[in-house]
Amino acid sequence: MKKLKKERKKFNRDYLRPLVGCGILFVLIVIFLIIFEYKPSDNTETNKKTTNYHLDLDDKTIDQNATCDSNFYKSIIDEVNKIDLSFKVGTVEGEKVVDNENSTEDNIVYFTREYYAYEMSMNNIPDGIKAVVTDNKTENVYNVSKESNNFTSTYTSAKVTYTVNIYGNSDNCKDVLLRQFNFTTPILNIYSETSICQNNDDKNCDIVTYTETDISNVIQQSMDEKIKEEKEKKDNIIKIVVASILIVIIIAVVIFIYLKRRRKNMVM
Repeated sequence: MKKLKKERKKFNRDYLRPLVGCGILFVLIVIFLIIFEYKPSDNTETNKKTTNYHLDLDDKTIDQNATCDSNFYKSIIDEVNKIDLSFKVGTVEGEKVVDNENSTEDNIVYFTREYYAYEMSMNNIPDGIKAVVTDNKTENVYNVSKESNNFTSTYTSAKVTYTVNIYGNSDNCKDVLLRQFNFTTPILNIYSETSICQNNDDKNCDIVTYTETDISNVIQQSMDEKIKEEKEKKDNIIKIVVASILIVIIIAVVIFIYLKRRRKNMVM
């Protein structure tokens, strides 16, 4: 006797559209919920060494009866009061030292050490004005004018206070003190370039700081919280995907049952 071949059941095309629809629905749900839930953090690290920092100025009271030509004094004093300071972190060349790794008895190689420094700029200096800046720690003196308004401070390991005296420098107001103020430079932050501060926008990771205490624990705590937030976001995405799959499965089952009953009723 010949074995009867089992006739394969033809795929019911009525199920095709609902299945495709469920697939599209699943993809749309996942995309929408991931976009809604997960906003990627901006890990683009700014170049801290090119950031300009403005300094807070502490103005001192001076004799307002400056012995200048009165018309010149009235015309210039507002401009003098607009003078301010900013700085960015740079480097300066230090002494030459022997490079022991690459030197031989016959060929001694030297390299130049580099040190961090603050590149200071005095802004908005008008004509006919000069400034004398005194470093109160090392007593270095810097002469500043509109034509030469930059100077460099190499003392970055501690806060340093500077005194600025601004004088008239024209024939009708020569060497008359018009304004005096102090400013304090911050400390170079030794933690800013460590791994804990990479892609960390916490203010304690800035390349400069006025805090003299150890802030490593504060930075670590901030980093731990950031890692925890990222983990929670990823966990939420997993939950979203799982929930979306369940929703689509439920919809597909409901459609399948509906179509099966409908077909059965049509046959009857």
